Amino acid sequence: MNLTKKQAIDIFGGNGAALGRALGITKGAISQWPDELDQKQTAMVIGAAVQLGKPVPDGFIAPTEQLPAAV
Repeated sequence: MNLTKKQAIDIFGGNGAALGRALGITKGAISQWPDELDQKQTAMVIGAAVQLGKPVPDGFIAPTEQLPAAV
C-alpha cells in the first residue's frame, strides 16, 4: 500500500514546501512526484512523519503488541 502525493502533502500541513522541508528536498522535487507514490517515497514520508510526530493514515504503521502486565 502506497500513499498518494495528496496524502503525503496533507500529513505535513497541506503544502509541498512543508513536505519538502521534512524530507530535506525541494518543493520542486515534490511537484515532480507522481500522483501515486512508489514504495521508497511512501517509506520516506511515513518515516519523516513518525520522527516529527505527525499522524499517518491508518494501515501504515502496525499496531504495537501489548505485553501482559507484570504481577
